[in-house]
Amino acid sequence: MFERYAPQRYSVFLLLGFLILLSGCPKKPPTRSYQDALEALKRARQAQADKCAKEELQSAEKMMAEANKLMDEGKFEEAKVAFDAARKLADKAREESDLNKEKCLKPKPDNTVKQTPPPTLITANENPTADNRQSLEPVYFGFNQYTLEGNNRDILQRHAEWIKQRPNARIQIEGHCDQRGSIDYNLALGERRAIAVKKYLEKLGVSSSQLSTISYGHQRPADPGMTAEAHNKNRRAEFKIGQ
Repeated sequence: MFERYAPQRYSVFLLLGFLILLSGCPKKPPTRSYQDALEALKRARQAQADKCAKEELQSAEKMMAEANKLMDEGKFEEAKVAFDAARKLADKAREESDLNKEKCLKPKPDNTVKQTPPPTLITANENPTADNRQSLEPVYFGFNQYTLEGNNRDILQRHAEWIKQRPNARIQIEGHCDQRGSIDYNLALGERRAIAVKKYLEKLGVSSSQLSTISYGHQRPADPGMTAEAHNKNRRAEFKIGQ
């Protein structure tokens, strides 16, 4: 009885095996990307980014947590994108920490000694070309957009004049998104926004050597809410000034 039906069973097994091959093997966890991100975070902490580049390190750690969650859920492709982003953010945190280390680790002065008050940060409503300016006004984008509208161009024209007067200034352009959309989509969109701003500043005569870009996707919202007003605030490019 068994031998009579054995060939049929064998054929069924062959068919099942063939179907499995056609469907493809399950994708493997992004182990290499995970390890690279871990190593980058380790290097950032060793460079004392927790003291000298806190915000950058927190962004990298938050992205790492999201990547781990995606991997636990079996979303390996999305997890790989997030791990790669965490690595880049951690590398940026390390670089920032190395640049700021001498200043941030300098012993604090005795509070009993009278100190000169620090310069006041310039707001968006104040003179954008003031010599003591420490911030540049953000520019904002429409939903799913990275093109520069008329008002943004006016703002960037003022920024360009300010930057060109300071050839030693280094400007990091940060691309941000609202909290809708996947990690990989928002990282790509944030990068497009930052690059669009960089290209326009270069068109206005700013040296490319003074400009760099980074995308934080939806990792660093200006407003954590989920309202239309919050989304409008989060779709932006910001500027970080260094020397």
